[in-house]
Amino acid sequence: MAALRNIVVLVTDISTRKAYDLVNILRTKGIHYIVCDSCSAVEKVMLEKIYSGKRELLRKDRYFYEDMHRIVEKYQNDTLVYIPVEEDTTLLFYEYISTHAPQNLHYNLPKKEVFDIVRDKGAFSSFCHEKGLPVPKEYLLEEVLQMDNPPLPLILKPKHGSGSIGIRYIDTKEALEGLQNLDMSEYILQQRLTNSRDVEGAFFLMHEGKSVTYYGHKRIRTYPVSGGVTVYSKCQINEVLRQSGIQLLQELNWSGIAMVEFIYDEESKTYKIIEVNPRLWGSLMLSEYCGSGMIENYINTACGLPVRDYKIEENRYIRWFFPWDILSWIEQKGKISNFWNFSLKNTCYINFTYGRFTHNMFFLLYNIASPAKLRKLWQKVFAK
Repeated sequence: MAALRNIVVLVTDISTRKAYDLVNILRTKGIHYIVCDSCSAVEKVMLEKIYSGKRELLRKDRYFYEDMHRIVEKYQNDTLVYIPVEEDTTLLFYEYISTHAPQNLHYNLPKKEVFDIVRDKGAFSSFCHEKGLPVPKEYLLEEVLQMDNPPLPLILKPKHGSGSIGIRYIDTKEALEGLQNLDMSEYILQQRLTNSRDVEGAFFLMHEGKSVTYYGHKRIRTYPVSGGVTVYSKCQINEVLRQSGIQLLQELNWSGIAMVEFIYDEESKTYKIIEVNPRLWGSLMLSEYCGSGMIENYINTACGLPVRDYKIEENRYIRWFFPWDILSWIEQKGKISNFWNFSLKNTCYINFTYGRFTHNMFFLLYNIASPAKLRKLWQKVFAK
C-alpha cells in the first residue's frame, strides 16, 4: 500500500454509480483521487458534496483535450492513473493519448483497435468465429426471412451500446418481419439462448495478454426477470469460465479490466461468450468485497509496480436492494424467500456498503432528482 501513496486516480463520469463505488473503494484503501466531469451548476454543488471535493471540469466534446491537458499540468507532481468508467470517455482518452504522452499519466488499456473490436458486437462475433471461440450463432435478416421455419427465438442487439438498451427479443415471425424497416448495419441478429437468467459474469485484470486477477459472479435475481439488471448475485470461481475468458483475452492481447459475459447453452452443453465490457461494471463493489484486489492491482500494473496476491472469498454476495430488488419483490407479489433477511457479514449493498452514510443519502437523493436517472427507472419498469 505504501507504493500507492503518491498516486492520484482520475475518476470520470461521476454522475454514475460505478464512479461512486470506485471512489468509495479508493477512499477505503487510502488511495487519493480527483473527480472529473462536466455538469450543470446544480449538479456540481451536489456532486462536490457527495465526493467531498472540488470537481475538475472534463467536457466530453471538442474541449476534452484542453481540459485533460489542464488537469495533467495541474497535477504534474503526482502520478495520475486513468481507470475506464465509461466507453465514450475512454474513446476520447484514446484520442488524447494518441497525440499526448505526459510522463505523469498512467493507464492499463488495450490497443485502440482491440478496444473497438469488443465495442462492436458484430466485429466481436466475427472475431470469435475466426478464432474458434464459442458464441451464439449469427444470422442475416434477409436469409432468415426466406426460411419457412426461422430459428426462433432470436435476439436483436445494437452493435454499439451497453446494458439492455435497444435490445429486442424476436419470438414470432411477425416480430421478425417487423425488423425490415431497421438499418441492419447497426444491429446484430443472433440465436437467443432462452436461459437468460443463467448469465454468468467473469471479471479479469490482464496485462499485455497475461492474466493478473480473476473472479466471477452468478446471478440470483435480476430486474426485470428476463434480460434485466443484476440485483442479487454471488461470487463464484468457475474454472471453465476462467480458462475460456483467459483464452479469449489472450487472443485479443488484452490489457486492463474486462467483464466477459457467458451463458450456458443447454443444447450444446457448453458456455457461449455473450460480450465483453471493456470498462467498469455495475457490480464493481463485489470485486473489493470478495477480496480480489482488482482496483489496487490495476493501479499497480498501470504504474509498473509489482502486483499483490489476493485470496478470493467465494461466500460473498452483492445486492442492489433499492430500488431494483424492491421492484422485484413487488413484481413477484412478495413471493421471494428470505427477501427481508439482511446479512452484513457476507453481503455488500450497492449505495450503502463502503460509503459514508451522509454521502450515500446525498447520492440517492441525486439519483432521485436526476431526470436521466428517472428516465432509466421508467424504462426499466414500464418499457419491459
